[in-house]
Amino acid sequence: MKIKTRIILLFTTISIFYIVSFAIYVSYFTRDSLQTKFYHRLEENATIVGNHIVQNDEYNNQIYYEVRRKYLAQLSEGKDYLLRIVKDSTNLRFRPDLPMPASFYTEAIVHGKAQYLHGKTSYVAVFFVDTQHKEDLLVISEGVDDYGHDEQRTLDRTVVSGALIAVALVFLLAFYFANKLLVPIQAINNDLTQIDISRLDMRLQNKFNSENDEIGTLIANFNSMMNRLDISVKSQQSFIGNASHSLRTPLTIMGGEAELALQGLDKQHEAYYSVETISKQVNKMELIVNNLLLLSRSGFDRKIENKQLVRIDELLYEVQRNEKAVSPESRIRLDFSNIPEESQRLNVFVNPDLFYIAFSNILSNACKYGEDNTVTVSLECHLNNVMVKITDDGIGIPQHDQPHIFDSFFRASNVGQIYGNGLGLVLAKNIFDLHGAKLTISSVENQGTSVTIEIPV
Repeated sequence: MKIKTRIILLFTTISIFYIVSFAIYVSYFTRDSLQTKFYHRLEENATIVGNHIVQNDEYNNQIYYEVRRKYLAQLSEGKDYLLRIVKDSTNLRFRPDLPMPASFYTEAIVHGKAQYLHGKTSYVAVFFVDTQHKEDLLVISEGVDDYGHDEQRTLDRTVVSGALIAVALVFLLAFYFANKLLVPIQAINNDLTQIDISRLDMRLQNKFNSENDEIGTLIANFNSMMNRLDISVKSQQSFIGNASHSLRTPLTIMGGEAELALQGLDKQHEAYYSVETISKQVNKMELIVNNLLLLSRSGFDRKIENKQLVRIDELLYEVQRNEKAVSPESRIRLDFSNIPEESQRLNVFVNPDLFYIAFSNILSNACKYGEDNTVTVSLECHLNNVMVKITDDGIGIPQHDQPHIFDSFFRASNVGQIYGNGLGLVLAKNIFDLHGAKLTISSVENQGTSVTIEIPV
């Protein structure tokens, strides 16, 4: 999940939590306040009724109640219940058919009043000591707070709609601020895409933030790291280039002197074998130096010069011919049965010298590790690429060695005495990567290896 998405979700989730919590708080305490106010109105009503009965010596004046209820609109749907209580007792002489438990009546008699809510109907009981009668009076007022319920519904609708609007605004604000906060990071990412091994002199620019904030510190630290990396890479590049060039001259002299010595020595001479060994090892050293130089250039420059349209089949013919010249015993079969009739589809835009080296290294490995079996080079043309497949039936690559086959100087554990320097495949992959080509290897130990190169057209 992207940081921008996480910021929006986190900010919105926290805001929704607080908005919902506040809405529940307001709704709950408003409901409680409205209920308390309605209890007070019922209590006042019960007090009026009780005082009227006690002071006017009237037991049940229905006309008075109806008139009073008619003008107290909020209590018009309720009733009043008058109950007589034996003095100094909590026993009811008559218990009405009401949903309250016995504890409600006891509480009202002992404490002077009691409240009870059943569904939407509220009940308030007020106890009066009646000195004019043998029994005391308990007045129970019943009512439904339709006005309060309407107010509560209106408030709930307002709170819900306001919460939805607030959530939408919070989401938009989160989106806006996430974009604003991440603009510098996006700018940094855009600049980073332009930096590669050949452009280590590029530095990030702080376009949005103060140099003292976290982004400014990040950019400063990154630029400082790039300075150190640039110096290190240039030093390494200079060392490899200078070392390779410096080694070429003595190797060339040693090789030439060894060749001259071989020409002047009889093959039966005791020194002939030693000089011949020196000559062979010098040739191997020259190959290693050349590969190192090419590897350093392809690794550091990341540039391709002298690109041109090349017929890939003709290039493979040349590689086969030169490999046969170097190793006459090698058996190479070119399978061009699947190439199209349109010759232009075989053209690829590459550096021919580099591609020759890459294919030569792969084909040389196939012949060298193929145990004298036939190596097949097949060529196919697809819509977006040209695919070359080089297959041998040789020793293969052990499974545990395959993750390291593109490491410099690495050699598989089963190569035995077969000579190699561990640079050919690495150099080939670098060359193909520079051209946007894809190299994949499939191998099974003791069954063979298949190398596939997909070259974009």
